Amino acid sequence: MSMGNRVRAARLAANLTQAKLAELAGCKQADVFRIESGEVSHSKYLAPILKVLHIGETAVATVPVVGYVGAGGEMLAIDDHIKGDGIEEIDAPPGLLNGIALIVRGTSMEPKYSDGEVLFIEKTIYAIDSLIGENCFVQTADGHSYVKKLIYGSRPGTFTLMSYNAPPIENVVLERVYPIAYTKPRYRNLK
Repeated sequence: MSMGNRVRAARLAANLTQAKLAELAGCKQADVFRIESGEVSHSKYLAPILKVLHIGETAVATVPVVGYVGAGGEMLAIDDHIKGDGIEEIDAPPGLLNGIALIVRGTSMEPKYSDGEVLFIEKTIYAIDSLIGENCFVQTADGHSYVKKLIYGSRPGTFTLMSYNAPPIENVVLERVYPIAYTKPRYRNLK
């Protein structure tokens, strides 16, 4: 998820308009618009906007690798570790504050994600509507966990989970949804 999309999602989750966010950050609504739209990637107003939204611009040094995306598509061992613990620790990408990492195993997610690729999940709470069309870590109300593309379901309050190499999982109720913030091509740099 781009920084502009992260700002927009966090703004919507905080129920702020662009104008109100601009007021709180000491800038103009047009500055917020340019950041959210990706028109500018660096702005002197980015730091105050991130501060208002409680989003960090700099990363923690490492994040825990807490699970795998398995060949059947379901996530294994997600968040079953003590906070700060995991299978291993891996260098965090810039801007990931509250993150975890997952390793892709198998080819069920190709061509989007390859075997051994690392997915970084941002565990910040976002409004689900802001994540429609995004690839996300999702946990269903019945306890299953996946990395899927999120779209609206055909029934109110439900969502359809789209795969790259499997049929969609339709009309599920979601417990948690977190965006995939970054990917790293191969799982090489574990400590």
